[in-house]
Amino acid sequence: MKIGIITNHADRRLESDLQTWAIHKTLDAYGTMPYVIHYHPWNGIQKEEVITKGLFKKQVITKELIQEPSSFIHTHVNLLGNAVTLEELYKEDYVLDRYFSILDKEYNKTGEENDAYLLKFVKHGAKKMAYGWYLGGEKAKGNFDDFESLSVQKGGEHTFQKEVSIVNDPLIWIKRKDIERIKDKLPKTKPYLFVDVERKEDSICEFVQKVAKNQQLEIKDIENERNDVTYYLGVAAGATRIVTDSIVGILVAILYEKPFVYLNTGNHKDRILSFLKSMKLLYHVEENWEQEPDEKRFVVREKKGVLNRRIIALRRKSLYDLEETLKITTNEQKVECPISIKRGECYGCFACESVCPEHAIEMQVDKEGFAYPKVDERLCTNCGKCEETCIRKKDMNIMEENYPLFYAVKNRDIETRMKSTSGGVFLELAKEMIENQQGVVVGARYDKNMCVVVDIADTMEEAERFCGIKYSKAQLQGIFVQVKRMLDGGRNILYTGLPCECAGLRSYLGKEYENLFIQEVFCHSAPSPVVFQKYMQYLEKRFHSRVTNFGCRDKRNGWEEKEYSVSIQFENGKELVVNGRRNNYIRAYMNSYLDRPSCSKCAFVKEYRAGDLTVGDFYGVQEMLPQFSDGKGVSIVMINTEKGKKMWEQIQKNFDIEPITLEQGFHKNHKKASPYRNERAELFNQIDKEQINVLLESYNDLKK
Repeated sequence: MKIGIITNHADRRLESDLQTWAIHKTLDAYGTMPYVIHYHPWNGIQKEEVITKGLFKKQVITKELIQEPSSFIHTHVNLLGNAVTLEELYKEDYVLDRYFSILDKEYNKTGEENDAYLLKFVKHGAKKMAYGWYLGGEKAKGNFDDFESLSVQKGGEHTFQKEVSIVNDPLIWIKRKDIERIKDKLPKTKPYLFVDVERKEDSICEFVQKVAKNQQLEIKDIENERNDVTYYLGVAAGATRIVTDSIVGILVAILYEKPFVYLNTGNHKDRILSFLKSMKLLYHVEENWEQEPDEKRFVVREKKGVLNRRIIALRRKSLYDLEETLKITTNEQKVECPISIKRGECYGCFACESVCPEHAIEMQVDKEGFAYPKVDERLCTNCGKCEETCIRKKDMNIMEENYPLFYAVKNRDIETRMKSTSGGVFLELAKEMIENQQGVVVGARYDKNMCVVVDIADTMEEAERFCGIKYSKAQLQGIFVQVKRMLDGGRNILYTGLPCECAGLRSYLGKEYENLFIQEVFCHSAPSPVVFQKYMQYLEKRFHSRVTNFGCRDKRNGWEEKEYSVSIQFENGKELVVNGRRNNYIRAYMNSYLDRPSCSKCAFVKEYRAGDLTVGDFYGVQEMLPQFSDGKGVSIVMINTEKGKKMWEQIQKNFDIEPITLEQGFHKNHKKASPYRNERAELFNQIDKEQINVLLESYNDLKK
């Protein structure tokens, strides 16, 4: 998608440069092709040049200056065309898919509400959007009937002559990692106070000097080089403290968690106060700088990381609005088969493909690595079986009356427990099924290419490959059909998987089988196979050997969530053990950046269950049951059905058991669906452009 951006990019002001860049880089990160249309008219400023000709003779020449973008804009955005007048702009023959107009007189003081911003020059029927306009209370004079969407920034509610959506300033799309990439790398100096205040008066100068003296800081006033973007960011990022009346100064202070004070001089007052209020930082506002500096106004009260989480929440909402405006994501599109659900609701459980009698549905993998149904309309007879089977369309909760029962359990055999992710439940269930019931076990394992596949095991040696959680969505092609064939043949089966996969199997089968026992896991989310594969390839390239196992929950250094390790085995016999909580891949997964979109709308949480048993990690056991924890893993067993109770009774003799409450069980397990991270769209659009470990590290909040 090619997008043309009209903004006052040639204003040569810090705010307008950064706003233009934020818009451009964000659209680029979404995988679009953004261009800033290079319309740079006369800015209304005249220059007088005095020429002396002979003795006492002077000639004054008046010149009109044309706006030219800063070197920063020339370097960091794609400029398209070169128009000085509206007539030249009309003559340009742009071929773009969408046009994106932003008129913000808070920053772009010379921006005019002319035909350029009204996109009157667009000739090809492309879609038009006015995003985040702000005219300071003026009424828009243009005709916006042919615009696909209109929005204003907070405070600009009267910009248009009708009610429109309110969006955040695009400056909040800028992240700390973005600043790190572009700021000047300045030599280290003594600690200093960074000052960026538009109003220059004696009382403010005295206030700044007192702050510097009290803290024994040098003063760095950015006034003369304020509009040099990379230098400004370099100086601001390196400061010990910040005094400012600008939103950029505040943004840097927040991203770097620096002590700061905002002098309410009236510069962008409404914009800044609204931002500080949304960030719960109004205590940094100083109205009276003629008094002694108040140390409490500088100090950041929040714990480390809190400000980052707040601005991420603001950014997430803002980017969601942008995605919806541009129709960038496909989450709201209907799945391509006769089921009335959206892609963002589809679990990818394979039930519809498996049940189709005409084999008209194929699960196709998208660029994120997730499978979605696509129908071959030539084969489809509209029988409705896919709609009937879809687990999003029906109640799949199998919880029986007088259940659930909750237990904290740990296998008495330490060796068995150390092989397992937590308390060693799965291996006992598998042993019971294979050795005592002459059945088989269905579970997830790594294949030779480190893809996670679902397979069938009829020996304990094979079943042990299912041990340990795999942080990648498994491939389910054909497994439901195989399971049904074996069930119909009388074979006993233990099926293990994610709740949505277990529900998909139940719905596909369409009836209860006495010889089927289903054990689901407490699920965080289903992460992208594409990202996992790229991370495996990175490891193989870096360590010069093929990865043979990626153990997500190694216990040798402890088991609780701040202690566990990731154990990576290589074909050459070497092993890499790293802190699991800080590993770039694991952290991106735990923070829900890699999830299938449907995970944010998952129904299989708390007491809504699809398995006879639900088994998972009992994190927090050291706090709630300290006498029960030995640091080697404790599981939660949640019994949901009478069949589940009978199966548990077959193996419970091998465990130490402690009854727990529902609240204890869900203290750190998911009581609700995983959050939808808007940043995930940016991440997935960068996976082919950046080295995967570097990309994942930029989303690792524990390494910032």
